[in-house]
Amino acid sequence: MATVSRILVPVDLSDGSREVIDYAVKLARSFKASVEVVHAWEPPQYVAPDLLVAAPGWNSQSLEHVAVETATKELTAQVNQGEPPGVPLSQKIVVGEAATTILDLAEQDQCDLIVMGTHGRRGLPRLLLGSVAQKVVARASCPVLTIHLSEQKPR
Repeated sequence: MATVSRILVPVDLSDGSREVIDYAVKLARSFKASVEVVHAWEPPQYVAPDLLVAAPGWNSQSLEHVAVETATKELTAQVNQGEPPGVPLSQKIVVGEAATTILDLAEQDQCDLIVMGTHGRRGLPRLLLGSVAQKVVARASCPVLTIHLSEQKPR
């Protein structure tokens, strides 16, 4: 059996993300592995990520800056929920198309395992949204463990 020393955990910041993190941490304890939790923010295709977001009394900031800052806060809150992990745990926000970014990060960081949730969407929602998990499973160079989550909306 292969040794697992680095586990990558991509999350979409939905309510089920904490369930995936908890599962990966339990696996990491067994293997004495480290866990890296990552959220990939994908810029909308219909507006430029450098679009300025402003409101009265605010300093204008790019859409990407606001989105990454918000995602960082949400990811930090999810990672810090619950009991201390007992394994090295890091987090990262990356910008780019989710599946490609996850695959690139897994390769770059030499991850031995990817643990990610899947919502099991079918029909039109799957056709319109695609399946990040399916793309990662199909193209990953390391094993991918998917955890079926109940249908929950990303935050």
